[in-house]
Amino acid sequence: MRVDYHTHTNFSADSDEPMENQIKAAISAGLSQIAFTEHEDYNPDDMTAFFFKHEDYWKELSRCREIYGDKIVVRAAIEISEPHRYHREAQAVLSKYPWDFVLGSLHWLTPWINTFEPAFFTYRNNWRESFRNYFTEMAELAQHGNFDVLAHIDYPSRYGLNFFGDEYDITEYEQEIRHVLKILIERGKGTEINTSLLRRGRKDPNPPPGCHQLVQRDGRRDFDHRQRQPRRQRHRCAHARCPAHGAHSRLYEDCDV
Repeated sequence: MRVDYHTHTNFSADSDEPMENQIKAAISAGLSQIAFTEHEDYNPDDMTAFFFKHEDYWKELSRCREIYGDKIVVRAAIEISEPHRYHREAQAVLSKYPWDFVLGSLHWLTPWINTFEPAFFTYRNNWRESFRNYFTEMAELAQHGNFDVLAHIDYPSRYGLNFFGDEYDITEYEQEIRHVLKILIERGKGTEINTSLLRRGRKDPNPPPGCHQLVQRDGRRDFDHRQRQPRRQRHRCAHARCPAHGAHSRLYEDCDV
C-alpha cells in the first residue's frame, strides 16, 4: 500500500498547490491514501503563525472527498509546530475537529531561533552544539506534545549544508536520539522517514539510516506505525522504498507525491 501522510496545500503558508491538484497527482502516482497535514504554527515571531484557516480547509476536504472518495482515501490531518509549548492552542484545535492524523514538529529551537535560519547553525559558532540542543528539545516535544507521529527527526540537516558540509553524522547524537525514541515507544507514538530530500537530490531522507540503526541495535523492531492510534480509526501506513533504510524498516514512513 502506497500512501503519503505528510502533504501540504495552499492552506499552508509554504505551498501554493490546491488540494484537488495534490489529490489528482496522488491518484496518478498510484497512492491509495493521502493526508493533508497543513502547518499549524503559533509562535508569534513566525510570519506564518495562524495562517491555516480550518473552516475553509474542512469545506474543501469534504468537497474533494465527495469527488475522489471512490479513488483514494483522503485523511484530515495537521502538522503542529512545537505542540509541547503551545498546549492550550493545540488542544483547542485538536478537540474542535475530527482529525485522522496529527504530526508533531520542531521547527523553532527556541521561540526566537528558527532551525532553518543561519542563526541556528552559527549560534556560539558551533553547529554541533545547536544540533545537540535540538535533539534535547525534541525529547521535550516527544514527552509532552499531543501528536501521533514525530516528523522529520533531524529537520535542520536540510538547511545547513553550507555550514557542516559532509561532517554531519546523526550517530554523534546517539544518546539524545535514543532518549527521544524511548519516549516515543513508551507513549505509543511513531516517527517518519521523510523522503522529500530524495526528491531534491540528496542521498538520504530525514532521518538518515543511522537513526534507524540505533533503533535496530536497541532491539526495538516493533517500533512502527502500528503502535500509534490516530484520532478516528486505526489504519495501516505504507513503507517508503528507501534502499538506504531497507525494505523492512519498522518506522513510520511516507512517500512524497
